[in-house]
Amino acid sequence: MRIRDRILIVLARKHCLSLEELERYTGVKRNVLKVYLSILARQGIITRTWGAFAGRKYRKYCLKSAIKEALGLE
Repeated sequence: MRIRDRILIVLARKHCLSLEELERYTGVKRNVLKVYLSILARQGIITRTWGAFAGRKYRKYCLKSAIKEALGLE
């Protein structure tokens, strides 16, 4: 299975995840994930937003809802 597919499957199940969570669920290294996530964002498949938890800011990566509907996941 390709790395891109792993990322999309995990995001389809969980909707929004941080980089650390994606690293844990996909088993892909952090630097490789960053490359693929930036490509997916440029293609318009995912969005990147900021989240805050316990006074710490982190980046959230979310699968666009239009993509989920097109894939029949909703």
